[in-house]
Amino acid sequence: MEQKLIIAGIGGQGVIFVTKVLSQAGLMRGEHVMASENHGMSQRGGSVMSYVKIGGSEAPLIRRGTADALIGFDRLEAVRNLSFVRVGGYVCVNSPNGFESAVMPRLGELGIKVQTINADACAKGLGSQAVANLVVLGFAAAHGALGFTVEELKGAAQALGPAKAIELNLKALEMGANTAIA
Repeated sequence: MEQKLIIAGIGGQGVIFVTKVLSQAGLMRGEHVMASENHGMSQRGGSVMSYVKIGGSEAPLIRRGTADALIGFDRLEAVRNLSFVRVGGYVCVNSPNGFESAVMPRLGELGIKVQTINADACAKGLGSQAVANLVVLGFAAAHGALGFTVEELKGAAQALGPAKAIELNLKALEMGANTAIA
């Protein structure tokens, strides 16, 4: 079964690292993995977006309206990329206040499930803003949005390293998952 995922954020939020974690998790499961990213002015705080396909087709890009889930590290980037999510898909986003009320009725009509988390606050609690991306990833996995378990993602993060960051990365994934369950 093919899983199509869109990861969206701004430069410096770890979109590419999360793409690598998802890809590694798929490879460790023995799946065919395709990933591609679009990062124009990312070093200047611009948009960064990646496509991850687990299983299925050989084409690297994901057409609008076909993604199973959108993982957003920035609320505005998530809104900008909502058109990629299929009817009945998931949106998991780092946002303490959710989406604007004008957006929610349409997402509800499309059966798109929206989950929000204040990943920045969680990451701050862990002592590093840099792991907010993994908090969101653990949160999305615990909600069943990714087709991966938190344990599979932990295995992938551990395999990717670097050694000095593994413990913190695993804590971030766990914190996101625990927030989803609470």
